[in-house]
Amino acid sequence: MNTNVEVGITTTDNPYNPLTDYDRWENYDRQKGYGTSEYLARIVRTTTEYGDGTYAGDIERAIDEIVLLNIISMTHKGVSYKKVVGEQPKETASA
Repeated sequence: MNTNVEVGITTTDNPYNPLTDYDRWENYDRQKGYGTSEYLARIVRTTTEYGDGTYAGDIERAIDEIVLLNIISMTHKGVSYKKVVGEQPKETASA
């Protein structure tokens, strides 16, 4: 798990990236009846009490669990969940 990069979840048939084109990604997901965002919200166990880093880690753990369980394949043949990983943040040069 790498909490230094942005992560998301999608389905293998969704042509849109939830990290870079969320509105079209969400529209496609809803049209197919997947409810991926709602599923993630139900699964994640998180708190902001310990800061954003912990929150991001909680989201990523929930995504990893959803991908592992892959229950969408039971109701939508040929479709799987997959984790989407954003670009690694560029390191700033220190003087």
